[in-house]
Amino acid sequence: MKRTARVVVASNRAAKGVYEDKTGPVIVAWLADRGYDVPAPVVVEDGDPVGAALRAALADGVAVVLTTGGTGISPTDRTPDVTRALLDHELPGVADAIRAAGLPKVPTAVLSRGVAGVAGRTLVVNLPGSSGGVKDGLGVLDGVLDHAVDQLAGGDHPRPAASGPAVRVVRALVTEDVLSVEEHSRLVEDEAAGAVVTFAGVVRDHDGGKGVRDLTYEGHPSAGEVIAEVVADLSARWSGVRAVAVSHRLGPLTIGDVALACAVAAEHRGQAFSACSELVDEVKARLPVWKHQHFTDGTDEWVNSP
Repeated sequence: MKRTARVVVASNRAAKGVYEDKTGPVIVAWLADRGYDVPAPVVVEDGDPVGAALRAALADGVAVVLTTGGTGISPTDRTPDVTRALLDHELPGVADAIRAAGLPKVPTAVLSRGVAGVAGRTLVVNLPGSSGGVKDGLGVLDGVLDHAVDQLAGGDHPRPAASGPAVRVVRALVTEDVLSVEEHSRLVEDEAAGAVVTFAGVVRDHDGGKGVRDLTYEGHPSAGEVIAEVVADLSARWSGVRAVAVSHRLGPLTIGDVALACAVAAEHRGQAFSACSELVDEVKARLPVWKHQHFTDGTDEWVNSP
């Protein structure tokens, strides 16, 4: 059975006929090219009309709803708020990857408040209102949309039979050595990759309103096996990713030290952004390490992760 989708355009001026919407038809064509049954975009004013359009789509049981517009910080930009109210749970990795895809050429991409998540068995994603932002967002979704829809329909993490070469896992390590993101980036170099995305989790000088002097990470003996399992699990469902390297540091760290280093090489930037974001989230959620923070006022705190 053909999958269904809906596109909702949040634009006060387009809804009033001041100008013709250009981004909705782009998204409709993109979905149709991927085999989705999708009607013409629904163009509404921002705020409550967006919520009404979303509820109508959810009532129809569509597999995907993509919105465009209304994700900024102006008083009328309310699309994320009405979307979040309808979600059962959010997918912050997807929203973060869409924001990151606009950088560095569009610094204001970080001001987008767009969210992504699941409502029942429907995937809902807010895209920016600009044509460039829509293009970047669709680039991110290109590597994850079908897999997410499969999972929501009850699939069990299928491994594509012809998705290309297996991911090269260069490093999946828990170590007391100093970490270098640049080294991780070099490790994943691949002639078939068109993008390399890196992440550095660094020790900051404050937390919860208190000054941090330094900290210590302690890990369970199984931490090395767990980080390898995380990479193996994710690699099995990534598309277009060529190589990955990730390390988490244990022992004493000072302000500015790298605690988590990740690098992902992929054929396209959307795949690299999405995979790196998902890798960071999964490592933070599953790795059995504990952080002992020492504050400048002489107190200390243990933070359990997970």
